[in-house]
Amino acid sequence: MSTPFTLADLEKAHEGVGPDGVCGYMQALSEIGVAYYVSHISDGHSDYFDGKGNMLSTGPIHRANPVACRADPKAAKAALGAHGRGETDYFTFARQLAAAGVAAWVMDPKAMTCTFQCSGGKTLFVEPL
Repeated sequence: MSTPFTLADLEKAHEGVGPDGVCGYMQALSEIGVAYYVSHISDGHSDYFDGKGNMLSTGPIHRANPVACRADPKAAKAALGAHGRGETDYFTFARQLAAAGVAAWVMDPKAMTCTFQCSGGKTLFVEPL
């Protein structure tokens, strides 16, 4: 089975991110049928899931970032704070998360949360959007 959304739909939703930032993006994703998505820090590819568990993956968007074996939630939160203040671009943020042992983040448009996970899939921390 396939998802009710396409890569073009995902790109359109991402292009529409405006002044309300990530919250508007989450709303746009929800409207096209995305239940949640997982962004992988290693290469920036994302897996988007609909409510039935069907998945659509994007391609990698950057060179490989080796993810540290040991997670450091404090360093990850510091990287998140710096990025939230506009001090880093996405690529620097991804490198910092990888160095802090973050393997992925899971965005949930319904719950409006971002869950940061280490390589084993263990939750390091959850941030409200």
